[in-house]
Amino acid sequence: MKTPAAPRSGALGFSMTPMIDVVFLLIIFFLVASHFSRQEVAVEVDLPHAQSGDDVKDDEIARLTLSIPQPGAWYIGQNEIQEENIEEILQMEKARRQGAYQLRIRCAKSIPYGEMEPILILAARLGIGDIQFAVVQ
Repeated sequence: MKTPAAPRSGALGFSMTPMIDVVFLLIIFFLVASHFSRQEVAVEVDLPHAQSGDDVKDDEIARLTLSIPQPGAWYIGQNEIQEENIEEILQMEKARRQGAYQLRIRCAKSIPYGEMEPILILAARLGIGDIQFAVVQ
């Protein structure tokens, strides 16, 4: 049996398909990541000003953002929730994330502390010790 002769063009070729797949995966990753970061600040809140504080570290900590733009309005992401459902939501998040996570509170500067205190007590009771308040420097 005669073996086929390979053409001697001298050029080596490589497949672009794996590189294109990787590029598309990176595009999808960054689209999803930017969607989540926009969702965190989707609700307009008049944040209080602070003279000191730490910058936000974008690390791998699981985070839940609770926004309170006005008295009686509670949001997680873009979704409005009822105040009486907050405990259930915090418990579900703790179970879903298998333990500790960070609770970020974006509260308008016009909200009195009396409305925030039950959230802080509830978080302490549920074992959420990492609480962060969003402010403007």
